[in-house]
Amino acid sequence: MSRTCGKRLDTRMFPSYDEALAFYREYACNSGFEIRKATTKQSKKGDGYSRRRLTYHQKQLVNDVSDINIGPVRAFKILKQTQGRFVNVGVTEVECKNLKRDMITYIGESDADMVIEKLTKKKEYLHDFNFEYCVDSEENLCGLFWADEEAKRNYSVFGDVGFDATYRTNKYFMIFMPFTGIDNHKKCVTFAVGLLASESIESYKWLLMAFKITFGWEPTMLMTDQDPTIKQAIPAVFSPSCRHRLCMWHISQKFTDKLGSHMSKTGVLKCLNILIWNERISANEFDIEWQSIMDEYDLIDCHLSGLMRTTSRSEGENYFYGLMPNADLHLIEFVGHFETEMEAQRFVQLKNNHDSRYMNPEIITKLLIEEEASQTFTRTVFFEVQIEIMASMLTCYSIKVVEYDGITKFSIKDTDKDVKHFGDFEVSFMKSDYTVSCSCLRFKLTGCLCRHCFYVLRISVVEHFPKKYVSRRWTKDVVPRSASGYNTCQFPTNDANEDFKAMIRDIDFSVDYCVDRLVSNMEKLKLYRQKVKELTKDVEEGTRNARPMTNIAFIGSVLGVEKRDKVTVKIPEGIRNKGSAPIKNSMIGQKETAIVNAKKGSRKCGRCRKYVDHNARTCQQKANASTSK
Repeated sequence: MSRTCGKRLDTRMFPSYDEALAFYREYACNSGFEIRKATTKQSKKGDGYSRRRLTYHQKQLVNDVSDINIGPVRAFKILKQTQGRFVNVGVTEVECKNLKRDMITYIGESDADMVIEKLTKKKEYLHDFNFEYCVDSEENLCGLFWADEEAKRNYSVFGDVGFDATYRTNKYFMIFMPFTGIDNHKKCVTFAVGLLASESIESYKWLLMAFKITFGWEPTMLMTDQDPTIKQAIPAVFSPSCRHRLCMWHISQKFTDKLGSHMSKTGVLKCLNILIWNERISANEFDIEWQSIMDEYDLIDCHLSGLMRTTSRSEGENYFYGLMPNADLHLIEFVGHFETEMEAQRFVQLKNNHDSRYMNPEIITKLLIEEEASQTFTRTVFFEVQIEIMASMLTCYSIKVVEYDGITKFSIKDTDKDVKHFGDFEVSFMKSDYTVSCSCLRFKLTGCLCRHCFYVLRISVVEHFPKKYVSRRWTKDVVPRSASGYNTCQFPTNDANEDFKAMIRDIDFSVDYCVDRLVSNMEKLKLYRQKVKELTKDVEEGTRNARPMTNIAFIGSVLGVEKRDKVTVKIPEGIRNKGSAPIKNSMIGQKETAIVNAKKGSRKCGRCRKYVDHNARTCQQKANASTSK
């Protein structure tokens, strides 16, 4: 039952009558009052709040920004910014929240069925798209795996290193397993994606087998964190030629916990980091330096020296994928979020390819070897090579030359103190076939020649860049171009829903294009606005009884799957993976405990008046006073 507010509408505090009426309508709705009758001519026009609903474009914006983790409340504020004022939006944040609520209702218990249907459709009409899934005995979803044509092209070239990680990315706590490598611009590129409901050995075996079948050959190296189940699953699926390595970044993060707070303050961490991140050290030198640190700080060697050094690429991938999902996503929503991020990643790769092919970098030294490097390598790699060529002329000089059996050995002094390690290096050069090697091992580590080699090539009058030292993976055209015009979000050309979306995009583009061309000419812009208003009036007169698209119909078009009552594959249940357990049940180390306690801050005891970890009820001073009595 509604109540009547007996106050007159006061418009003096508002810029316009419409804004005042909108405010009072919302106030009356929230307070249980009712505005019975309009008293002015303006109110008969309505204010857009009498039947509040999101327009198609507003729904599309709310849905689109959700793919980048912007919720409905912030989406409503974006609508306000795009339309000038809140009153122009025509709705409140409640309608934006209701759209999300309706989507959750639409998905219901059919989440697993819907994501399988969506990926199955992709497999049917996308060229060379692979998708696999598995269920348990009760038909609960256990695993998902998919990879597309572009991912396979990238893997064919950059599949020598694979990264593996787990993240909490969805409401079922399924772990996200991206297989990742490094492209020719030294940027991360995703090969395939897996979602697992269990971190068991069998689950990892299934995932790795799906990967092997999809791509047809194993990676030369697979790099993971220190999960023991992965360690057992890899040799069961891949041959010994696939080397399994642990990420050095993850290992180094545990140095403080393993050494303890006392040892961490002695300088041992600095010594260890300098050693393990040294790119210019041989295996024998590493062993000697490692044992020296063990002896100096009286440490027990637990064979950490046997682990291959890695880069901290996993840290960058954590950040990239951490921006994409959140822990409340349904699986069908997660796929949409993932496609958005993959489109962004591939756009960066496409832009880098374009820049490398059509933008000529500045040649500094005027050497032919530098010019040939600029024509061969991508811009990112060339700039690194250019730095080494420059350094060979500015910071390197020969202190000794010895020649025997057609091989010339140069002792090179590197005076650049800005790099981590400078000093003396030995370069061997064979002029008969332009073979050159350096004790810094930079070419073996990165696939690019070092400054010491460039110095020797220059003083040996080698003008052209040696072809044998052009690593194919760093060249401009290493990735074959798509022959099918593949688009990661492509859908069937005969899909009526996609035709509808394409038509909407064309209209949006046309309006945006016209405004962009006319924005500097006010007279023509006014004329364009007048024509748009006339067309809008014609549409309004011709569609007076037309019903707008409902939330349910809109959600169905966005997700690309129909709502269903019967479920074939059930959603995952009972998952207890790492990261899914409540904090109180998880094991927390000394470092994490100290960080949590530091954030809590100190509290003052009401009895002893000291900043301690107890209160007046548990104060020892109180207990002592009671005992003395």
